[in-house]
Amino acid sequence: MSPEDLNEISDFLSSTAQDFILNQISSKEIDDLDIKSEVSYNQELDVDLSIDLKVDELCVYDEDIVNKALDFTFKALESFLDDNYRE
Repeated sequence: MSPEDLNEISDFLSSTAQDFILNQISSKEIDDLDIKSEVSYNQELDVDLSIDLKVDELCVYDEDIVNKALDFTFKALESFLDDNYRE
């Protein structure tokens, strides 16, 4: 995989996770959303994705949303890889 491919995968991960969270919590209630993705390839694809979410103290939300966003994003990544990189 080329560096451009790895960047595309990283961008996909970040935008998918962000979209998932923003569909669950209003952006007005989010104080900070930091999504970091590191993607490398050496014989196999290695993906590290972390999400740090801070919301307004009055916000009512599913406290497991970060784990759900990670699960959703990794499942979406499988389809993305199938459609774009696997034969």
